[in-house]
Amino acid sequence: MPPVSGTTIRPLIETSREEVEAYLREQNQPWRTDDSNFDLEFARNRLRHAAIPNLSSEFNPNLVKTLSRTIEILEQEDAWMRTIAEDWLSKHGTKQQEDFVIAAADLRAAPVALVRRALRDALRQAGSELRDVSFDRIEDVRTLLEDRKSGKIVEIPGGIEVAREFNRLVFRRKLTVRADYEYQLKIPGSIHIPELGKVFRAEIVDSEWCETPGHRVFVDGDSIGSCVKIRNWKPGDYYRPVGLPAGKLKKLFQRARIPRSHRTSWPVVVADSTIIWVASFPVSREFAPRGRSQKIVAIEAVQI
Repeated sequence: MPPVSGTTIRPLIETSREEVEAYLREQNQPWRTDDSNFDLEFARNRLRHAAIPNLSSEFNPNLVKTLSRTIEILEQEDAWMRTIAEDWLSKHGTKQQEDFVIAAADLRAAPVALVRRALRDALRQAGSELRDVSFDRIEDVRTLLEDRKSGKIVEIPGGIEVAREFNRLVFRRKLTVRADYEYQLKIPGSIHIPELGKVFRAEIVDSEWCETPGHRVFVDGDSIGSCVKIRNWKPGDYYRPVGLPAGKLKKLFQRARIPRSHRTSWPVVVADSTIIWVASFPVSREFAPRGRSQKIVAIEAVQI
């Protein structure tokens, strides 16, 4: 037990009882002894008054000094290894908003002892106090470094979780289940979507347009009505983006390496039940402007 740990200071932790009592006698200072210190119902008292004296008499008269010296060595080596782990984590871990992220490959390449320490430090970075975080729980997190573990999650006591998202480990507060949302966007017009922290805008533009991949797309205005709907992704959504294979949106997310934790709230723009555009991807083929298009509508998503 170190003399200083966080906000706790133990000024006499390295001073023996005999030394304390000798000092008090020199100062003519009386003291009181707590009778519970001799109650062998407590494990600490059995260790102090039975186990250690027996071991000293049977095996090593200097057992207490030997144990103290061993503890001192271990504490110094622990401090040294802690510094190494903190330095490694500062080079290989990144804070991303509320999350803490480490590349899985970097962890796999590191010595196991360093990995265990780095994982505990990363949990602290994510807000864990490491209470009840056992050795076995850290080993569960290490299994996320194995192949084919993307999408797996290990829950940590205290409302923290560690997720394998493709080629990285993400340490974060446990995600709450996000409710479905649906909004109507008039053309022209704009709508704020608080669930995303974004504003979606639609405007009618002339024929000389330049598409910005991912954030702004252009749609054949004759193929949609006076408004579109913006909702979250739903299982089973089918999409035919320009320049990409048609198929389930889930597969497109996987190919684009979008983590599962982001998919449930991913914005999808639809006309009736047909997808027009999925944010960060090309416009759907059915709604892409053609040479004969009389009206072109620009739809964009802006982070606020």
